[in-house]
Amino acid sequence: MIMVGIHNKLLKQKITKFTYATAILLVLGSFLLYKNWQNKFGAPRQNAPNIEFTIRKDTTLEAVISDSAYYGFIKDEKAFRFALTHSKDMSTGRSGGLIIGKNTIDREAKYTISQSMTAWEIADILLNKGEYTSCDKGCPDSNFNPKLLQDGDLAPTVKQQYEYIKTYEDCTKSIGHDGGQLSSEQYFQKTGIKKCVSPDGREFTKGKEGWSDAVGG
Repeated sequence: MIMVGIHNKLLKQKITKFTYATAILLVLGSFLLYKNWQNKFGAPRQNAPNIEFTIRKDTTLEAVISDSAYYGFIKDEKAFRFALTHSKDMSTGRSGGLIIGKNTIDREAKYTISQSMTAWEIADILLNKGEYTSCDKGCPDSNFNPKLLQDGDLAPTVKQQYEYIKTYEDCTKSIGHDGGQLSSEQYFQKTGIKKCVSPDGREFTKGKEGWSDAVGG
């Protein structure tokens, strides 16, 4: 009987230790899961510049969320959707807006956001702080100003892209979708001079070194 009592006592001690250990693991696991979930709402970067984000008339909610992730404004799309759904929408919202839960994001509006903001901060801006902007006369070719590369790095400016241009010949090769212009044949016939304006607004003269700022550039 004594041996049985000792055995039962030891068994109870093992069960108690196992129960405590299990409880600790559950608490620790729950804490780590909670911390991981909260981290998904955090700001992706520190000290990032403000960026102007334009939501056009035909932009979809999926595009807003996926672009925010693609260009590095949010860490997790599901967490961002949660923030958009559960943040307080204090604006009346214009017709034709993007609906998410009971909240509305205005289309034809621009928003100032940053990669240093949390998902909650960006959600609040999209729900409440849009500035109406019509694209009736044309929209910029990018939703972000300044332009961004994948993951949110700033794209090179036009000036940075074309700083390699040093001569008239370089200038003529650079003319394309970013602009640039050659002087007309009539101008050459009249003056005997050929000029080229580069996409970054510098004017080059054939046979002459250096450049000057183009008129109006």
